[in-house]
Amino acid sequence: MPDTHPILEVHELSKRFPGVRALHQVSLDLLAGEVLALIGENGAGKSTLMKILAGVQTQDEGVIRVDGNEVWIDSVNKALDLGISLIHQELNLSGNLSVGANIFLGREPLKMGLIDEEEIASQSRKYLEMVGLQVDPNVLADDLPIGQQQLVEIAKALSVKSRILIMDEPTSSLSQGEVDRLFEVIGQLRDSGVSVIYISHRLGEVKILADRVSVLRDGENAGVLDREDISHDRMVQMMVGRDVSQYYSHTPHQ
Repeated sequence: MPDTHPILEVHELSKRFPGVRALHQVSLDLLAGEVLALIGENGAGKSTLMKILAGVQTQDEGVIRVDGNEVWIDSVNKALDLGISLIHQELNLSGNLSVGANIFLGREPLKMGLIDEEEIASQSRKYLEMVGLQVDPNVLADDLPIGQQQLVEIAKALSVKSRILIMDEPTSSLSQGEVDRLFEVIGQLRDSGVSVIYISHRLGEVKILADRVSVLRDGENAGVLDREDISHDRMVQMMVGRDVSQYYSHTPHQ
């Protein structure tokens, strides 16, 4: 079960680009050990909010708190230091490098001034085991199916001690079997106290996974649904701002 105190608090965040108001006073909180789904139509501001949390962009106004402390996330490294990792829809693995090399890319352990390949393999196995992936750390990333590459990305995030994982449309390229495995891993992460922000257009997945749902519409908060209130119709209604059922005919057919 999620903890009762927020690990992450976003308070009245605003962001503008030339001619576009991407976010306007958006607020959000994330509990420790919670799966929070973030939904909204295209252009609702989901990606902008996540990029701000991951240090890719900075807000114009508003406050972010981690563990109750106000923070300014002005780089990806700062986000990583705070335990926040963004797993992009387009995976960021280097296909010509091994699985282990990808997990420790830029943080390679050294031995006598040289990269310690044995230590990389040993440590990688530990993180791969955490996501239930039984592969050789020396295998090239490109040789893995896309679902296993997704799990390598999660193992990489765990290797930098991430406490908050942001997953952007993680199932868009996965088979049903790979989706089922990913859901198992997300459940295990939740049970271990890792918090997940899950962005998806697939509302059926959201209904299965989410402890709560936060809805954005036109760059603003449209509401929050608790677990017992999550339904397909309710999510759609909040996303579009009206009850869409009235726009469909219900003519019976033979």
